Amino acid sequence: MKRFTLVLFPLAAAAALAAWYSNSATAPAGSLFSDGPGLLLAFGRLAGITGALGVLAQLLLVSRASWLEPFVGLDRLTRWHHVFGLVVPLALLVHPPLIVWHHALQNGSGFIAQYLDVLRWEDVLAAAAGEALILLAVFLSLPFTRRRLGYETWHTVHLGAYIGLALSIGHQLELGGDINAESRLFAGDWYLILSFVTANLLWFRLLKPLWLYRRHRFTVAATRMETDSVMSVQLEGRELDNFSVEAGQFALLRFWAPYFRWQAHPFSFSREPGGGLRFSIKKLGDFTARLHAGLKPGTPVILDGPYGVFTAARMRRRKALLVAGGIGITPLRALAGQLTAEGEDCILVYANRRRSDIVFADELAALEKAGLKVVHVLADEPGWTGEKGVVDAAMLARLAPDFAGRDAFLCGPPPMMAALRRGLKAAGMPEENIHYEAFSL
Repeated sequence: MKRFTLVLFPLAAAAALAAWYSNSATAPAGSLFSDGPGLLLAFGRLAGITGALGVLAQLLLVSRASWLEPFVGLDRLTRWHHVFGLVVPLALLVHPPLIVWHHALQNGSGFIAQYLDVLRWEDVLAAAAGEALILLAVFLSLPFTRRRLGYETWHTVHLGAYIGLALSIGHQLELGGDINAESRLFAGDWYLILSFVTANLLWFRLLKPLWLYRRHRFTVAATRMETDSVMSVQLEGRELDNFSVEAGQFALLRFWAPYFRWQAHPFSFSREPGGGLRFSIKKLGDFTARLHAGLKPGTPVILDGPYGVFTAARMRRRKALLVAGGIGITPLRALAGQLTAEGEDCILVYANRRRSDIVFADELAALEKAGLKVVHVLADEPGWTGEKGVVDAAMLARLAPDFAGRDAFLCGPPPMMAALRRGLKAAGMPEENIHYEAFSL
């Protein structure tokens, strides 16, 4: 069923484009492909359809749909959303001038005069405002603008894209030439697409997390400082035996308390299944700093998840090499616990600046006694007699000579992971054996 759902949107989109071609070629006044003004109208409609399909596809990518996410992981879907979102709006920019130009030629009027006249048509002004909101969200997501904005500001403006789509729907349904053509194919297909995307957004982004909370009543049971900058948050709830999690996964947490309730952030489960629902959070910005200072036991938590494919289910070999940098230890701590309990051959290489930065030091020592091989690498610790410097492929090959026959799980700063992926591939590790997670909203 999930695989059928996976092709439903592409098939419906292809049907919409086929209906556009049929409607354009068999228009009542003759084929739109037969003259210049007709071509402007046909391709203006195509730009509008393509832009709208692109926006809807973008919404599906971030819908967190359980039929889609397990194939590639939510982190990759989100990155695809970021990349494609910079291209899709080009069609929205092309659509209005082509339509206006067509009507200007038909009416013998100037472009500006025709544009002002078109704005008075039913729902066109709302659609123009909607397009502006979508394009604003895209502009503020460009790298040079995104890094200048706080997360809260960017997220608030980004939500305007949803309002922009809602404002544009009336224009599509009232004035869309293909929807209102005598052929019912396009209209039925378009209503199906809109309903499908809306249902996925409502269920997976809004209703499912609320349903999970109603069932499990997640609350903060306790907090514990692991280091000066990392705090673990233990959750409790009802019927947790029926809440399934795999080691290496993460969830989006919304702490239902003043200031925190308006934001949901991704955090990895830092214990293997059976060890309770624990998340370990590093103080990295305003939100996490306030969380460290103000989160209290008993706070309700709306948990959206679990998500992620950074799990043992992806292993092709029965031996693992886990490489963590800093707070990247959180999902790997859970994986290490699971693999060690299962008796698998597992090596954990954990990089930090100083000994005081090591998270879960006592737990990792206990796992060493149970069979896990742990290698700490410190970059700036006077008197440290263990491994020093930067973790690279050469160091991993020395620490695990059979590394090419293992599955590598990497989690840490993006530059570190990118360098390790390149180095491991160059050293002979098959690319399909290299697993990594670099999640960001």
